[in-house]
Amino acid sequence: MKTGYASAVELAWSRLAALPPNAVCRRCGARWEEGTYYLSWLSREVALPQGKPPELILWLHYLLSEGAGPPRGTWMSYREAPGARFYEAKFMQRATRPLAAHFGGTPERLAAAGARLGGAAAGVGDVSVTVPLLPYLPLTYVLWSGDEEFEPSGGVLFDRTASGWLCAEDLAVAASLGAYALIAEDKKSGREA
Repeated sequence: MKTGYASAVELAWSRLAALPPNAVCRRCGARWEEGTYYLSWLSREVALPQGKPPELILWLHYLLSEGAGPPRGTWMSYREAPGARFYEAKFMQRATRPLAAHFGGTPERLAAAGARLGGAAAGVGDVSVTVPLLPYLPLTYVLWSGDEEFEPSGGVLFDRTASGWLCAEDLAVAASLGAYALIAEDKKSGREA
């Protein structure tokens, strides 16, 4: 019996196989070479089908999307994405809370981890960094440090084109994967220091 992930991956691959690879690549900034799609993920090139199921499904959905073109540099909160309210609790549990919990006491480390993943300072909140999650899907991770009265909190902003690339559920997954990549990068850097 196939798992939900296996079924989702199989369905996405079959849909992708029916599309002309060059058209897919032109639309979303991927590359096709010798029967393989190559995609930039956090500034590193990945060859599909490598990747864990959540990443692989996200990448396939990105390749399959109608797209919305390159980012426009105007931002929206997750709540503004169509259908986001249904997934908002999971989004906060898996993306914003872990971000705040890990970086809240040392916000400068968020910017450093983001820079190592190809990101740049964003000028929002106390500390923020925009990382190139996928070729046309940048995410801005924001941290408010908090004080005696308020706990640190985190947020994620999406380019307004994001909903043209991924549905609300996939945007929540994308934000979570990006947050955990930032945390992992920070932990890796801490071991090397």
